[in-house]
Amino acid sequence: MKKTRTNYSQSFKQQVLDDYFQSGMNQKECARKWNILPNTLNKWAISCRNSEKSVSLRFNSIHMDSKDQALENLRVENERLRREVEYQKLKVAGYERLLEIVKHEDGIDLLKKDGDTGSP
Repeated sequence: MKKTRTNYSQSFKQQVLDDYFQSGMNQKECARKWNILPNTLNKWAISCRNSEKSVSLRFNSIHMDSKDQALENLRVENERLRREVEYQKLKVAGYERLLEIVKHEDGIDLLKKDGDTGSP
C-alpha cells in the first residue's frame, strides 16, 4: 500500500508552528496533538527558522519569555514556601512556649510519656 503525500495549507502550518513555539511542548507531543508526523513538524520548524528570520527571532523571544516566566514562577513559589516554613517555625515555637507555661504553672509535662521518669 502506497502512502499518499498530504499537502498542508500555509495557515495550518503556521498554526501548528505557533502552537509548538509557544506551548513549550516537544515536537512529538505537538505532532500528536495536531495529528501529523513529528518528522513533518521538524521539517517545518527547520524551514521556518532558516527562511524567516523574524519567526526565528520570535521563536527565541517567545522561548526566552516562557523561560523567564517559568523562572519568575519558581521565584514566587520559592518565596511562598519560605514564608510558609517561617510561619510553621513560629507555630512550633508558640507550641513549645505553651508547653513550658503549662509545665511551669500546672506542673504537667505534656511531653513526658507514661512511665517515663525523666532520667536518662
